[in-house]
Amino acid sequence: MGQGKKISNKEKKRIVIALFSVVILIILMLITAVIFFSQNGMNEENNNILYYNENKEKEENNMLVVNLADKNETNENNEVNNTVNNTVDTNTTTDNKTEISYEMPYYIKVNNQANTVTVYKKDSKGKYTVPIKAMICSIGDATPESGVYKMSIRYTWRLLQGNVYGQYACKITGNILFHSVPYTKQDKSALEWWEYDKLGTKASLGCIRLKVEDAKWIYENCKSGTQVEFYYSSNPGPLGKPTAKKISSYENLRNWDPTDPDPNNPWKNYDESNKTETSKPSTNQSDTNQSNKNENTNQLNANTNQTVEQNVVDTSTNVTTESKPKNELNSVENNNIV
Repeated sequence: MGQGKKISNKEKKRIVIALFSVVILIILMLITAVIFFSQNGMNEENNNILYYNENKEKEENNMLVVNLADKNETNENNEVNNTVNNTVDTNTTTDNKTEISYEMPYYIKVNNQANTVTVYKKDSKGKYTVPIKAMICSIGDATPESGVYKMSIRYTWRLLQGNVYGQYACKITGNILFHSVPYTKQDKSALEWWEYDKLGTKASLGCIRLKVEDAKWIYENCKSGTQVEFYYSSNPGPLGKPTAKKISSYENLRNWDPTDPDPNNPWKNYDESNKTETSKPSTNQSDTNQSNKNENTNQLNANTNQTVEQNVVDTSTNVTTESKPKNELNSVENNNIV
């Protein structure tokens, strides 16, 4: 009986050990499963966090760009407002109302229908009623149809939409500027001559295209804060609508704006009457002519033994010089040029 009882205990121990082993194995499997799923969950969570962070970073970058753009626009507006506020003059009228006038030398009107720009200066009463200059232009679909805006930043060259460039660009509002007819590159000999021939018609995307001489005049004479008004009228304005030369047929010259004052402009040496390019008389040739005249005079005096009063001829008048338009100022406000 005692021996049978011992066998029974061994079996029980084996059973217990077997059960314990099974339990341990199950626990280990459960732990392994938990670890596996935990790692997958963490990886997925990390991916989600990474995706979220990337999106957040992109969003922050976009916000930064927007904020920088808004900040730049605000700075531009503040610069213009400061310029204007520093030149405000207040007058009290008879009905005790305060009238504010801005001490800007000029006021610009853009006639969208006539594709004409007219510049006004003040009359004796301080109103912009005296027209002094008219310009032919080309507007576009995005050109403001009405309203009054204040000019701000100016550029000698400006990259424009379409990967082209404009000379003497002056910002009016948003992406709308005064500027020359576009160039294919930042080079005065790279004019889009086919666009130049469109001056006087609707041809731009929205900017106000001008001849170089006109864009340069605005660039040099109209300060930041100068007001620009847009309107529609069949009447081009008190000074009428100027014309612009058609240059498409001038193959050797058309890559330049005919009005560009640059001394290298080939239009300066073009003789319209002969349809040929002419060269300016050189100073050396004038000196040679003067010397020959002096020698002939001396020879005449030697032969006749008489005193001859010599009239000195100034041949320098044969040399043509370029003069600036009366309305063009010699100085440029470099502080407002960007």
